[in-house]
Amino acid sequence: MKKIMSVLALLAMTSAPASADTYRFSYSKLFTQLKHNTEEGHPDIGVAYFMISADSGQVCPISRAWMRKKEHYEEFTIPASQALPLPLDNQLRQVNPDVFVETPSELNCDISFQVLVDKPVGNILTSQQVRDWLPQMDAMMENLGGMFASWFMPKTQGVVIHFAPSVAGKIINSAGQDYTIKNHQAIIDASVLGQGAKLSLPATPIKVSPWLPKNG
Repeated sequence: MKKIMSVLALLAMTSAPASADTYRFSYSKLFTQLKHNTEEGHPDIGVAYFMISADSGQVCPISRAWMRKKEHYEEFTIPASQALPLPLDNQLRQVNPDVFVETPSELNCDISFQVLVDKPVGNILTSQQVRDWLPQMDAMMENLGGMFASWFMPKTQGVVIHFAPSVAGKIINSAGQDYTIKNHQAIIDASVLGQGAKLSLPATPIKVSPWLPKNG
C-alpha cells in the first residue's frame, strides 16, 4: 500500500481537495480476499474492503475511488456503508490495475477487509435470519484464516447491525427485549434473541457484520 499526494495521482484528472489523501493499492493483492466471495458454504455472506482509521478504528469516509491502467480508467460509486465496491474479475487480476482511494487527510487511514451480510437487509429481521447467518460467517472466516483457523477462532455468537450516523433510537424486539443504538450500531446476541422473534429496525442498516464474544 502506498500513500501518495492526490495532485500527483490524479495528474490530468480533476484535482482532489487539498485536505484529502489518496492511497494506491494493487488490484491483484486485493483480489486475494475477494476471491473467497465465490466459494460455497456462505451464500448470504461476503467480504468487502473498508478504509479504517488507525487512531479510532472507525470506518473512514471515502470521497472518491477509482481504478486505472494506462489509458483505462473507471471511477466507483461509493455505497452508504463506505465499502470499496471492487469488481471480482479474473481478467482484472491479470491486468492488475492500480486502485486509488481518497479519504480525509486528518484520519490516517489504512485498508482492511470485513466479513458481512452480502444480501439486501430490510427494516425487519427475524431471529431465524440471524441464526442462519452465523454458521455462514464462521465458514467465511475459516476460509479467510486458512486451514487451522477453526482451532483458535471463536464462533460467531451474533451480529452487529450498523446504521448511518443520522440514525438513533432502538431496535424493537417483538419478544420484549430492545436494543439501543450506540455509536451508530447495535449488537444482537443470538443466544438470547428468542425463538420466533422479529426485530424492527428504525432504518435500513448500511451493513451487518459478525459479533464474536470477547474472551474474559
